[in-house]
Amino acid sequence: MKTIKIKYIGFWSGFNPDTFYVTEILKKHFNVVITDDPDFIICSCIGDFYEFLKYPQVRIEYIGENYIPDMNVIDYAISPYPIQFLDRCFHLPQGLKGFEVNHHCAERSKNQKPFDQSFLESKTIFANFCASHESEYGIRGDFFKKLCEYKKVDSIGTYLNNTGIIVKMQDGSKKEYLRKCKFTLCFESTSHGGFNTEKITDAFYTNTIPVYYGDPYISTIFNPNAFINVSDYNSIEEAIERIIELDQNDDLYLQMLNQPVFNDPDYPYRLEKEFEEFLVHIFSQEPSEAYRRSRIYFPKYFESFLRNCSRIYYSPIIQIGQKLKRKLRH
Repeated sequence: MKTIKIKYIGFWSGFNPDTFYVTEILKKHFNVVITDDPDFIICSCIGDFYEFLKYPQVRIEYIGENYIPDMNVIDYAISPYPIQFLDRCFHLPQGLKGFEVNHHCAERSKNQKPFDQSFLESKTIFANFCASHESEYGIRGDFFKKLCEYKKVDSIGTYLNNTGIIVKMQDGSKKEYLRKCKFTLCFESTSHGGFNTEKITDAFYTNTIPVYYGDPYISTIFNPNAFINVSDYNSIEEAIERIIELDQNDDLYLQMLNQPVFNDPDYPYRLEKEFEEFLVHIFSQEPSEAYRRSRIYFPKYFESFLRNCSRIYYSPIIQIGQKLKRKLRH
């Protein structure tokens, strides 16, 4: 079995490279060594800006935010946006990156045991909302406040929290809370075509009805009859009227809850297979053959410019200024 040496850079706090699902896929085909002397860099956009530019090795960028990859400085991208660029990009919707969640939702689409009236007894909470900040267009807060005029919506994130409870994805507390709710407000941070996150799949996974806003093409993946897409309504008030209608009519609520999750129940399995093939293709090459970015002339100068900008931004005096600015803001 071929040995590949990789290093992860720029991921979230508490990130464990050994249990990351990309590593788990690679271990099926390679002897994976995670090292500070790698042949391949797997980077993300969450840590220090452009930290990965310190490393000249083959770069694969894994993107989980609404950030479009810059192919001048990376070789391959795993992107939430549907970008096509030879063998360099793979479109992985962020809502579909969790295999356990995908399989549950796919099985709901194929072999679902219908939810009945007795199931509603487990739904002891009307609705939940989990966010850490307002969205780009301000609709998260507006919708939450307006729906609260009908019934209390439990805010379980740091933004507009009204429960004293902060749930987390990492410890499973978010999913446990969602299981008690009839509805889940799934509002993305922005509305960009192709960009969707785990918000809608977490709702489907916990058998609650998603109230979604974000990706205008979301219904190409998920069955539009299985959730409330706020963008399909002329106003916030009109979408809320639909929620109220379902809340007050158990038959209508169960009718929506029993809908298949995916338009194509085989889609998540096909996506997993294609993603695995994409990764195997990259790492089956020798490092010297796996480069795709240009490393001479203008791209080289551009990378040098970004590296210098990053060095200046993270210099001690600038960081002191940034900390002071944050304190003054608070």
